[in-house]
Amino acid sequence: MSRRITNIAAVAFSILLGSGCQQSASLKPQRAASDRASILLFSDVRGALKPCGCSPDLQRGGVDRVAHYVADVRRSAPNALLLHAGNLLVDEDGVLPGAEAQITRRVQALSEALQIMGTGAVTLGAYDVIQGLDWLEKRLPSLGIPVVLTNAEGPRWAQVVRRTLIVNVDGVKVGVMGLVPERGEGITNPLEAARRASLELRAAGVDTIIVLSSLGLRKAKRLLRKGLDIDIFHAAGQDMKALVSDEVESFGKSYLLQSFIQGGQVGRIDLTVGEGSLAYVETTAVAPKRSSYFRYGLYPIGWDLPQHPEVASVMASYDSELKAINLNASSTLPPLADGQAHYVGVETCLECHDETLSYWNHDKHKTAWDTLVRDNKTYDLECVGCHATGYGKPGGSILSDMKNLQTVQCESCHGPGSLHAEDAEAESISRSVPESVCVTCHNPKHSTRFEYELYKSRVLVPGHGKPLE
Repeated sequence: MSRRITNIAAVAFSILLGSGCQQSASLKPQRAASDRASILLFSDVRGALKPCGCSPDLQRGGVDRVAHYVADVRRSAPNALLLHAGNLLVDEDGVLPGAEAQITRRVQALSEALQIMGTGAVTLGAYDVIQGLDWLEKRLPSLGIPVVLTNAEGPRWAQVVRRTLIVNVDGVKVGVMGLVPERGEGITNPLEAARRASLELRAAGVDTIIVLSSLGLRKAKRLLRKGLDIDIFHAAGQDMKALVSDEVESFGKSYLLQSFIQGGQVGRIDLTVGEGSLAYVETTAVAPKRSSYFRYGLYPIGWDLPQHPEVASVMASYDSELKAINLNASSTLPPLADGQAHYVGVETCLECHDETLSYWNHDKHKTAWDTLVRDNKTYDLECVGCHATGYGKPGGSILSDMKNLQTVQCESCHGPGSLHAEDAEAESISRSVPESVCVTCHNPKHSTRFEYELYKSRVLVPGHGKPLE
């Protein structure tokens, strides 16, 4: 990587505890030179350098704005430790066929961004793990950042992840674990693995143990109720519609925290190490004397925040390279069957349906392609399919030949219209649009507020589904 960690030089990685590693004699329990540390938490990037923003709820987060927030915190806490929990490299779609080259380049861009941000450690999620060790072995070493996965066992895992990590933050020794759902090769029971690891970390004299989890909220709570000697549990692995709370929940001597997906929020822990078990203290409450405690805040990362210039540059380079990457990897359209309709474009539709012109001119679907042009995403395979008509379908559009099918036109909903344009028969076109058609794009990943009946009522207007008044 051309860029290296720039903001965390003073944070020393004291010891890596994993299979085959020996404990350092220098880590005998001792009082830290400082008794305070700041720790920043974000979660479930899911491979997205920046959320699509197609829904207002998704216009937050992104590594460029997380990086700005982190840099701002480090003006007063220069050695603040940044940790990521949850799905990191991909989302539920995994590595889509035909997008392998783009995703490889995206992981490289994400690696650069994480290093610029001075990320101290990350863990993975189920979506990452189920890609398989063959895929992960090619990706994880390039991150240049410790990947902590406590419940992964076997020699192949040992080459690419750490079971535990101890980070010295201003003299406070923070032990880090990573837990992933029990899926995939070599992934073991998270509770049993965490219990063993906590014993190792306590024996190494850590001041605080933090778990980075992608188990989801319910499984995280279930695990904590079974008893686990850790201090702070960061519960990630949430879905797109998760309701995230800034509440700090206690489970015995452990505390559970959340943060929103794709960097939509960053949690900040301000930790003071003293005597006794760790306690949570409200921001406005008086701090206890000589006791161990932490305060916690959850800070929204809205798009009103500035972009970190270096990270924004990495993202811009990625976008600009997608044309060459994806045109080079572009495939051909599936063949048309005999008598199968192909896509003709909105202008052909309007030749007969002129009563729909007024609706079309005011429909947001008409500007779907313009949003890609604005954001330099017209060659992004993760975007184009929902911003063009008939993309990848027989007789439709493809990256190397968009024809006249840019943006979301009539046939995106009603199907290819060549036969209907010829015979004008109602049977040769789909007049009704079932929910199954809408949710190919209006799903939680892109449209968190979608409700079929409500959205349907908005498009059934005079000239489009209703007679002109």
